[in-house]
Amino acid sequence: MVVAIISFIAAVASIALGVFANRRFAALPAEEAGAPAGNADAPANRTKALPFRTSGIVWGVVFTALQVFIGVWAALGLVQNDVLSSLIMNLVLTACAVACFTRPHLTARLRALTAEGGRFPHPLAASIIALVLAGVFATFGLEIPSNHDITWMYPLCLLLEFALITVAMAGLFFISQRRGGASAFLALALCMLGIAEYFVILFKSMPIQPGDLFALSTAAAVSAGYTYTLSAYCLYGIALAAVAALLCLAAGAWRPERAQRSRRGLVINLIVGVLCLAGITAHVTLIDYYNTLGIQIYTWRPLESYYRQGYLPSFISSAQTIIPPKPKNYSTGTAEKLLDEYVATYDEQDAANEARTQATAQFDEEKPTVIAIMNETFSDLSIYQNLHAGYEGPTFFKSISDAVARGTLYVSAYGGGTCNTEFEFLTGNSMAYLGNGVYPYSTYNLTQTKNLAQQFSDLGYATTAMHPNHGTNWNRENVYRDFGFDNFLTINDFADADRLRGMVTDEATYDKILDLLNENSDPQFIFDVTMQNHSGYETGLLPYDKQVNYLVDGVSDPEVNEYLALIQESDRALEEFLSKLEKLDRKVVLVFFGDHQPFFPDTYNDAWFTNEDEAVHAERLWQTDYVIWANYDVAGSSQTSEQVDTSTNYLGSMLLELIGAPLTDYQKAQIAARTEMPAINTTGYCDADGTWFLTGEKIDAPEGSAAERAATTRYDLSMIQYFELFGHGDGIFTKHQQDAANETDPNLAPGTTKIK
Repeated sequence: MVVAIISFIAAVASIALGVFANRRFAALPAEEAGAPAGNADAPANRTKALPFRTSGIVWGVVFTALQVFIGVWAALGLVQNDVLSSLIMNLVLTACAVACFTRPHLTARLRALTAEGGRFPHPLAASIIALVLAGVFATFGLEIPSNHDITWMYPLCLLLEFALITVAMAGLFFISQRRGGASAFLALALCMLGIAEYFVILFKSMPIQPGDLFALSTAAAVSAGYTYTLSAYCLYGIALAAVAALLCLAAGAWRPERAQRSRRGLVINLIVGVLCLAGITAHVTLIDYYNTLGIQIYTWRPLESYYRQGYLPSFISSAQTIIPPKPKNYSTGTAEKLLDEYVATYDEQDAANEARTQATAQFDEEKPTVIAIMNETFSDLSIYQNLHAGYEGPTFFKSISDAVARGTLYVSAYGGGTCNTEFEFLTGNSMAYLGNGVYPYSTYNLTQTKNLAQQFSDLGYATTAMHPNHGTNWNRENVYRDFGFDNFLTINDFADADRLRGMVTDEATYDKILDLLNENSDPQFIFDVTMQNHSGYETGLLPYDKQVNYLVDGVSDPEVNEYLALIQESDRALEEFLSKLEKLDRKVVLVFFGDHQPFFPDTYNDAWFTNEDEAVHAERLWQTDYVIWANYDVAGSSQTSEQVDTSTNYLGSMLLELIGAPLTDYQKAQIAARTEMPAINTTGYCDADGTWFLTGEKIDAPEGSAAERAATTRYDLSMIQYFELFGHGDGIFTKHQQDAANETDPNLAPGTTKIK
């Protein structure tokens, strides 16, 4: 209530002091009041009373209205009871209101300061200085409400945000012919944005992101359920924005007098203003913030990026990356024609082969259950020269000799980004065509996207997804529902499950799968996204009997050893799981693969693999392994663990083809495309001869060569994928926003872990 009292008293004071100051100015000698000297008609010791200016009254009312609003809001108990911030804000707002109410007199004084013979006879320079200072205060007014420790920002990012705001203010200032009203409004609007950002962070532990703009109706629908209590930092932000607005209005005080204005000056102002706004537009559209400026969003916890890099730079970077690049010369007709051509190629070359015919007949009769396990951070780091420690990798996994197929799996994630690997597997779409920093689960409208869950559901399968963490992570609860999964088991369904380092074990999820199979004899499609091996790897929470101690170049690294111990445990659990599946009296197919490598092998890659092809060097980091295994004899398959290297976007269609399941036209096109381009990810792609090329690399190869055919196939697939993903006409961006912040620790509520 104290804040309310202070604000109401300050509002009354703003009006009273404004009237008093006007009267006092009117009583001052001309020289002190700032009025022009030498007016023969004026009394010798009094200046002619200057009239109120409408714009001054309006802005004075705006500042006073802010005080009244804060007073009412505080009376409702919706302002933090912090006396200091309230006093500072109200002192600033009162000063700004009084300055506006007495604007004619202050303007006269400011003009006298920059007039010929004045202390600073450069009115235009004075305006620019005022705008620069306004930019400083407006930047802080935007950031302070939500980003309380401004020193945590990267200095260059803070400078960039300041420049964007200041140039925008300057553009509005000059376009409005050196009036400060539009720029002042922008300063206050940025503060309101900062306060809105504060509330979104408060409620969701996430910043306002570009995708939120496409779900405003949803946001409005749920907004009534929250309590909007202004913090002390919000009050500081309002004070800073008020100072910025006043400085913009002061900049307008040095606008040339009517008699001094000319058409030439009007045109120059317009040109300068347009150039400022056009410069900002060109800057944010032509400069790649992600790759050129290095302003990258840590999408798992984007709040850290927004705190570190500033709201505007982070928002712009995110906005640039989420817009899907349309292939050159794309048209719906061209994409459909290419799809038909690739389908025809498949039908001619693949569909009629004997193995596929046998597998199809068997599948139609047997309808085997299909289990897909995407194992968190499962990879074989023995590819890095055995880690110079005699490490042989996951021994059981590597020893499986009766698989339908196995091999290296090229993925579009490294060190994190699990959801992109599962997106590629479930939909068959490649992240290679969507760019860096994009996470389709959180960004795009996937309600019309074809996927394995819907495909199996249409075949009469019961479909279940499971992930022993929060369902809100990566927006899975919404995406899985859109994909058509019948059930989604989250951390709430693993309350009593065994844990390792606080994470539900792989074995516990496998036991849950076995329970599902025992409860329902109908064919099922089960998609298991595990959590056991999730980073970080310095917890020190592994039991002694599960620890390992490999010496990498003679040195024991706790992070490396914790990770390798987890992989060993995953390998053991997989062996037991396959043993149990073998004993089941029902046909089961298992596809098991890792989503990405951990974050540390790049050090070994750079140190131990020198002077090699750049693409090969890069791709070593962007690979894991997969295996397709069955507990029955799959018709048409030798089941001798044939080595077939591929990429995640092809894995689903490969699985269906090998077991004889029906294929969509898109999947047929993918299988046909694999002939010339066996693997593709965000880093590069491979041709039929096994040669890798980096994404964006210019290919100068003879016509008809493997490299040229792969490049053509890559382009063709980009056209087909764009059509499949966005050709439905129902909008590009997600209709179901993520409801809570991502949270690695399943034992904590979403968004509990705070940015340090």
